[in-house]
Amino acid sequence: MPLNPRVLSLSKSATLKITALTKKLIREGKDVVNFAAGEPDFDTPDFIKQEAIKAINHGFTKYTPSAGVPALREAIAQKLNLENKIPLKPEGVIVTSGAKYAVYVALSTLLEDNQEVIIPSPYWVSYPEMVKLAGAKASYLAADEKDNFKINPLHLEKAINHKTKILILNYPSNPTGITYTYEDLKAISAIVKKRRIYVISDEIYEALLYDGLKHYSFAALPDMFERTITINGFSKAFSMTGWRLGYLAGPEEIINQASKMIDHTTSCACAISQKAAVAAFKYSDWVEESRRIFQKRRDLLFNGLSACPKITPFKSQGTFYMFCDIRKTGLNSFDFASKLLENHLVSCVPADAFGIDGFIRLSFSTSEEQITKGIERIKNFFQE
Repeated sequence: MPLNPRVLSLSKSATLKITALTKKLIREGKDVVNFAAGEPDFDTPDFIKQEAIKAINHGFTKYTPSAGVPALREAIAQKLNLENKIPLKPEGVIVTSGAKYAVYVALSTLLEDNQEVIIPSPYWVSYPEMVKLAGAKASYLAADEKDNFKINPLHLEKAINHKTKILILNYPSNPTGITYTYEDLKAISAIVKKRRIYVISDEIYEALLYDGLKHYSFAALPDMFERTITINGFSKAFSMTGWRLGYLAGPEEIINQASKMIDHTTSCACAISQKAAVAAFKYSDWVEESRRIFQKRRDLLFNGLSACPKITPFKSQGTFYMFCDIRKTGLNSFDFASKLLENHLVSCVPADAFGIDGFIRLSFSTSEEQITKGIERIKNFFQE
């Protein structure tokens, strides 16, 4: 078949595949408990929707500058300066059609053919496929459960070779829900500085941290700004998944080059979404309330699963995901997830999609009622 080999080598997104099957069963009238969802179940808040309606009514429906509406770039830069302690100007920000595309733009801008990208495993499913599309090679660095699924700096240094260009960090992590402390990041930054590699720091879940934990941006560490591209967006914190709005931020010489990709691919992010997103930075109370609700749901799911035989949940430090060890069942990840969905109508994501077998990911971005129902069905699954 005369198609691009890079495209032929790509795998379908397992998480989207499971989500699609789950939604199909729901459309058929099945009472599915959906623990596979990768998005908040809250509606987008009214203060954002109202700004979108105003934008439409006022005719703000044309192309914007490719790097984004100036007011939004300024708001993002101010947020990153004040909250994340990242020293950048609006010129160091590009608004993109989703944070996923921001990652791809960053990879494509930095990478040359056959260079390598270190991806800690377990990893979000799209990282390896984006690296393939960029013409580079993924090098996986196992983050063991004994290290709470964090990468070991000594192992990181051993994994770096003359072809290594980038390390991808994602914290709080999808799928494991772990995050890194300042000390963890400082140890990693020492290796990054010594070996002169770049970091793509995907911090899309930064607002969803629990138990009083604090988020530290990698680019804010000493000497790391010039070597870091920070990724973030509006999908998770403001329940704007369908609005497709993210951003990348970093040194202006890199960002200026990256903007060419926007020029010749998407032209710009959705004008209406951008106009509405400016309002998001004015209402931090909404984010805190959603974080509080997610923490309550996390506790409910963790306590319920802890009482189930043959499954070991890891208590999430952030995100709305819970990573679970199901190796005691004797089933692999895919078989476990398939049987649970087919026989008990509980949807979860098998962790082989994240580069590790014997685990599953459950999302607690659903109601307490659904979480309680799902726990009971999982208990029945084990009893049978």
